[in-house]
Amino acid sequence: MSDDYTIQFNGLEVAIIENEPQSLRGLMHVLQQMGCQIVWTARNDEEALAASALHLPAVVFSDLRLMRGSDDFAPGWQLIKHLYQQGSGRRFAVIIYSSTPMTDEIVLEAIRMGCSYIVKEDLWDHERDILASAILAARSGSALLSNEVAGGLEMIVNRMQGVTLLSDKEIMILKLVADGLSNKEIAKRQFVAISTVKTHVSNILAKLQVDNRGKAAEWFRQQHG
Repeated sequence: MSDDYTIQFNGLEVAIIENEPQSLRGLMHVLQQMGCQIVWTARNDEEALAASALHLPAVVFSDLRLMRGSDDFAPGWQLIKHLYQQGSGRRFAVIIYSSTPMTDEIVLEAIRMGCSYIVKEDLWDHERDILASAILAARSGSALLSNEVAGGLEMIVNRMQGVTLLSDKEIMILKLVADGLSNKEIAKRQFVAISTVKTHVSNILAKLQVDNRGKAAEWFRQQHG
């Protein structure tokens, strides 16, 4: 895997809740290469609550399955809700991930709270763009769902007032649009056909309810200062 990251977050403070050492090391490596500052890590809810009480960073990555070998999301979900209570009134977001799909009810509630949700685990081994997209979405207050989740929930979530649903690829394309790249330049950067980029841009405009890419770019810049 190359360490040449095109997106840099310039000291963005991040925390990680993960009890599997190899996964923790992999995620830390990629986030640090992206310019993130890891302010603390935790292996369980007790450690996370103690650390967050002292300092709650802008973005928290959390495995919802705090106990390995278990499909019980309850402890992890209770922790996430507590973190959002701590972060009330602040620009703060949680990016949750799990190798085991959660119920639609939990996913929808997570989106209402502002979480981004990635199904895959260990994705930082080969899909680091998704991590960058998730961070961008978290910072802008959007709800990003990995493609495995978005397809089944898109029609439901789009009806939820105040929620903008952007897929992992769409948030990345929007970042490049805001950077001033043309469709041809984006296609070259993302190694896809120009027609694919045009489709992504059309979907972004529809979801943001704007009529041109300039307005979409302006929305992105406003969200990211």
